Amino acid sequence: MKLQNKLKGMVVAAFTLGLIGLSEAAFAQQTTPPATQQAQPNANFTEVELQQFIDASERIMVLQQENEKNMLTILEEEKLDVNKFNELAMAYQEERIEEAEATAAEKEAFTKVAERIIELQPTVQAEVQRAIEQDGMSMEKYENIMMAYQEDPSVQAKIQSMLAVVEE
Repeated sequence: MKLQNKLKGMVVAAFTLGLIGLSEAAFAQQTTPPATQQAQPNANFTEVELQQFIDASERIMVLQQENEKNMLTILEEEKLDVNKFNELAMAYQEERIEEAEATAAEKEAFTKVAERIIELQPTVQAEVQRAIEQDGMSMEKYENIMMAYQEDPSVQAKIQSMLAVVEE
């Protein structure tokens, strides 16, 4: 059971990084062009690097849980239901917010929530970066391992075996 939670944590960590990277683009008025070159994942990681990745992912999972609580508090304060927020966020990303089924008050609350979440992003980004770099790992290395974990079954198997050993 713990192994599944740790693996779920890594997926949450990936989601967190994605959320951080995409949230400003999703809610900001101006967008920036995506990076033209993405680093290809490298499956040749040392056990030390993989352990740093695991440790950082666990720290990021804790940050994600804290940020989820903060976001829920913001939603409560702005009196907006989570499902309605998600629905409006999807409509916003698809550039059809004006056609979304929502009252004017819900749309206004959505805008306030989105603005507040954007204001939190620099802090969240700094916390995630500290969590990753705490043991000497770079953001780039973390992202490379995350990509490899998502795309390479051999990297997944290696990390899973390392997590299984910790549980024993």
